[in-house]
Amino acid sequence: MLLDPLTLAMGCLVTVAIGSLAAAARSFSSDRDPAVRRLRAAAPDPHATPVAAVVSGERLDNAAARRSSATNGDDAESRLRRQLVWAGFRSMRAPTIFVATKAILSFGLLLGFLFVNATRAEPFPFALGIAIWLGGAGFFLPNLWLSSRVANRLRQIDRALPDALDLLVTCVEAGLGLDAALQRVSAEIALAWRLLSSELRLTFLEVKAGIPRMDGFRRLAARTGSPELRALAATLTQTELFGTSIAAALRVQAESIRIRRMQRAEERAAYVAVKMTLPLVLCILPALFAIIIGPAAVNISKTLLPMLGGTR
Repeated sequence: MLLDPLTLAMGCLVTVAIGSLAAAARSFSSDRDPAVRRLRAAAPDPHATPVAAVVSGERLDNAAARRSSATNGDDAESRLRRQLVWAGFRSMRAPTIFVATKAILSFGLLLGFLFVNATRAEPFPFALGIAIWLGGAGFFLPNLWLSSRVANRLRQIDRALPDALDLLVTCVEAGLGLDAALQRVSAEIALAWRLLSSELRLTFLEVKAGIPRMDGFRRLAARTGSPELRALAATLTQTELFGTSIAAALRVQAESIRIRRMQRAEERAAYVAVKMTLPLVLCILPALFAIIIGPAAVNISKTLLPMLGGTR
């Protein structure tokens, strides 16, 4: 008995999807391994500064440290988990839910197409190609949505950061501490920039709960994925270590962010001439030629062609 090509392709897709789900479930369940938990408990804090690590005097075996770093690279620092955190999904079950959503969407589109194809009097032409395309589209569309959401959040944070830093500089120069200034700025920008306000408020609550201030800013940068916030965390860390003025460092950081934003705007403006070439050639020039040359061509066909022995 020969199998229909569409049924065979669907079986292959189901097999690949089940294998992908099994691999994802195995990778996400690595926290349940007792050896992994013991290694993580013995590993040093990844956010601790080198000076603090030397002062504490903690020493680990090199093999355990290598295994610990490999486990962190495979699990906590995985690309999917980081993207989900940057997109605002911070639950530990978010990667599993995301992969399951991709599989359900892929199967749903594939089965829906098969149902519609089976109820038709005549099946769709190229049904096998359409089924494969729908299954792949259902599997990769969530990735496009996730990338778009991450880019949108980064754009909002980058736009709001210069104004927030200006308010932070004003509050610090007025006599407030950095923690109190952070709380005040998060309340002031809540209406205009809600996303950055919620992130700053979360950082303030973490510091208030006992997390060191510099670690709180590092967690803020890791939580949002913004290069500007990462640079801000590095600047504040240096300020804390060397005892320099926080207000001056924040002012310099805000000015550098504005300069980089202006440079990005100038770079995009320089691309406009190149990007306008294709619409100009395909849309504007044909219409322009039709307006300019069209009447002349009609007059030539009416007057010159009869004189040359042509037909009207």
